[in-house]
Amino acid sequence: MNYFCDTHIQSRQDQEARFYVVLEDGNQLTKEVLSQNMQYREFCEKHRPKMVLADYIVYSTEAEVYAAMQDEDFDKLIADGQADRIAQSELQMEPSKERASGSSRKRRKRSPVMIAITVGCILVVVVGAFGAGKKLGRLTGGNEVMETVKANEDGMIIPEQEPVLSDAEQITVSIDRSYAAVPTEDLQLKAAVVDGKAQITLPVFDKEDFFTHVPGYTWGFSSSPEGEKIEYYGGQTYSFTQDTKLYRVLVKYGGGSGTKDDPYRIDYYDQLELMGEEKARGYFLQTADIVFPDWVTHKPIDTVNELKSDPDAEYFEYDGGGYAIKNLTDSLFGKISGAQIRNVNICDSFIHTEEYRDCGFIACAVYNYRYEMEDGKRYETGETVIKHCTVSHSAIYAEHPEAETQTEAVEYVTAPVVVPPDVVEYDEDGNIIEPTEPATPPEPTKKGEYAIGAITGLGGQIEDCYVTDFGIFAYLENYILYAGGISGKPAGVVNSCVYYYSAQGNIFNAGGIVGSAGGARHYNALGRELPGSYGGSIRGCAARNIILQSEVSGGGIAGEAGTDAEGAMISNCYANKLNFNVGVYEDAERQTLLKAGQVGGIIGTDGKESKGHTVTGCVSSVDFPVIGGKHVSAYDDTVRLAPAYAFYQENILSVINRNSVYPDDPKEIFTGCFRFGDAAVFGDDTGALPYPETIEDLFEKTRTEENYGG
Repeated sequence: MNYFCDTHIQSRQDQEARFYVVLEDGNQLTKEVLSQNMQYREFCEKHRPKMVLADYIVYSTEAEVYAAMQDEDFDKLIADGQADRIAQSELQMEPSKERASGSSRKRRKRSPVMIAITVGCILVVVVGAFGAGKKLGRLTGGNEVMETVKANEDGMIIPEQEPVLSDAEQITVSIDRSYAAVPTEDLQLKAAVVDGKAQITLPVFDKEDFFTHVPGYTWGFSSSPEGEKIEYYGGQTYSFTQDTKLYRVLVKYGGGSGTKDDPYRIDYYDQLELMGEEKARGYFLQTADIVFPDWVTHKPIDTVNELKSDPDAEYFEYDGGGYAIKNLTDSLFGKISGAQIRNVNICDSFIHTEEYRDCGFIACAVYNYRYEMEDGKRYETGETVIKHCTVSHSAIYAEHPEAETQTEAVEYVTAPVVVPPDVVEYDEDGNIIEPTEPATPPEPTKKGEYAIGAITGLGGQIEDCYVTDFGIFAYLENYILYAGGISGKPAGVVNSCVYYYSAQGNIFNAGGIVGSAGGARHYNALGRELPGSYGGSIRGCAARNIILQSEVSGGGIAGEAGTDAEGAMISNCYANKLNFNVGVYEDAERQTLLKAGQVGGIIGTDGKESKGHTVTGCVSSVDFPVIGGKHVSAYDDTVRLAPAYAFYQENILSVINRNSVYPDDPKEIFTGCFRFGDAAVFGDDTGALPYPETIEDLFEKTRTEENYGG
């Protein structure tokens, strides 16, 4: 049995909202579950209420329910008698206290006095206490001597030392502090020698100390007074074999030199902002989770490669190290070219933009520039590869902010409309000319440009990526041309999955993996498109639990296919649990359909390009045609139309893991790497579903219960 509740929240008379919440652990709505709900959190962020009253009705149903379902789907379950009302109650929420306790997206502010005690190596930390530079205490016990913490004015948090026997062999690390006005003596850290080594933990530099932290830079230690590189990082424990003196050194980012062997280290949000200011040259490695404070508005990092004769020469690389980036307010990268981006995990992030543009969480627009000399020599920036990245529990809102609610009733008086009398016209014979119906005015032209996706908006070769619990909400005056769960319009996608994804609003073409499989174009040095596309192939991908609302086309894998690139393929893919609402409607509530759009289990429509896609080795839902609007694309006899239960059967692997041969090059063979895992990892109550083995380790990084509010 599954449970959900119809929830109504209100902070005051003109501030209220209604939505449904899926109850995954029982049949009761708790404060913890409600505080993690996306709509509740957006309500609190918008209105900043001190108190929220929530009343709710709990329903039980045999039907499958999930967080990405639309409110209309829940309404339909209730109206059709498929959901039974079993309880009704209410909650009183205090968002201000929730934010203070860390249950919202805001981080807890560090206390002026913070004490942390760890077993074995006792650590006492004091930040910003009065009496800076003075000893706070001295503990003695027998012949043991232990120094307690010192509070400082120069941003160092000094760990307490392990007890050292007075007659034991010991090593001292002296830290030069001559740069500080008070005190000027060296800081002494001592530890007993064991097996010829002493383990000493170095002080931490407080990055929240506004007066000592340099945005985008990191303090560390060097053994040389003129040192320019960090040899010893604060907060880490090192083995020392002799007395050592260290000097404080300030370096760009979190350390490193930006080479392939010694990349720049990134471990704090303001280092990403410095990357943007300096146009991000070199190699970067993220070494810790990064959480943007609520008061920071991120500016996308632009890095455009230079044209070079060797397109494979590496230029810019960002390795996320498998760590998370949270609370991001705009795309990590803006316009990029010739880059390598991998192992980036973006979660609990929301982009709100009024700008009509390409947009994606990893990158907005990816370009590949090309220039040919008169002698035929070619210069390129090279294709950007985005690999092994995730986007989870996040959304992109392309819309204007709501107008302020009118708090006082204002009465408007409108003058009556003056209606002119009917004018009777006669012809030359004196007969009355009957009025003719005015011609129906032509429908206004709807402008549609740009692309939106979780990983990229436009461009990029995307491999081994995973997107879950992701939404696109496009309500600007002009339409988004392409919306996709992975990308709006990439160069290509390989071995990637989308799970729980919804796109709605002013969108022309939407797909579970891509909005368009038309491929990418080269650009000249002036940024103008060159004729002819390349890429366009989607291979080894899966889309599950997809809700698409668009006007022209909707597809389980691609909203629109068709390209002028040679030999584009959609192979070794499947899509199931698809919910399409595609067409032109008379009203904003999409109740009166004027013109139906094209929908397909794999491709919505193949567009108007000169060449189509070859669809092979795919499994498509029996509820829809493989290709909705079929013109130049085609599928072969390896494609299977299957009912819902068939997607859970092991024999599906014989279709989606078969070899697929590139039409224009028989030597290029692609083999699917799908496998079955635990149903809890990628599946539901019916069982497990296949997924590319290359993304298996990404599932743990995107579990809702582990990441929300974390």
